[in-house]
Amino acid sequence: MNVSAWLRRIVAAWYHLWAMAYHYRGNVTGKLSEYQHAEANLSQALLWNPNRAAFYLERGILRWRELNRPQDAVKDLTLALTLDPALHEARFNRGVAYQQMQAYDLARADFRAYLSAVAASPWREYAARYLAELESATRR
Repeated sequence: MNVSAWLRRIVAAWYHLWAMAYHYRGNVTGKLSEYQHAEANLSQALLWNPNRAAFYLERGILRWRELNRPQDAVKDLTLALTLDPALHEARFNRGVAYQQMQAYDLARADFRAYLSAVAASPWREYAARYLAELESATRR
C-alpha cells in the first residue's frame, strides 16, 4: 500500500471516530446538532475513503433514525450494499427507511431478503415482525 492510500484511510478513520463520538453525545443529550455533526464527520470520512461500506451503513442509519431523512438513508444504504452485498444489516435498515417512506413493497422485499440471508441476528426478530405487519396491512 502506498503512503497516500494509507494516509487517506487514517484520516477517514479519524473522521469516523469523531462521528461516533458525536453520535454518542447525541444519544446522551438528545441534541439534533450532535447528530448533524456526526453526519458531517461521516461525510468527511467518506470523502477520504469512499469505498468503505460501513461508513455508508452508519450514515444511512443515522439519517433515517436520528435525522428523519429516509430518502437520503436509502441512497447510503444502497451504496453500502453495492460495495458489500454481504452487509445484510444495510438491507434491514433500508427496509426500515422504505417503511418510513411508505414504500411498502420495497420494504417487504428488503425484509424478505434479509430474513432469507441471515440465520441469526439481533435484528432478525424485528425484520420478521415488520414484515408480518406489512403483510397483514396489505391483506386488509
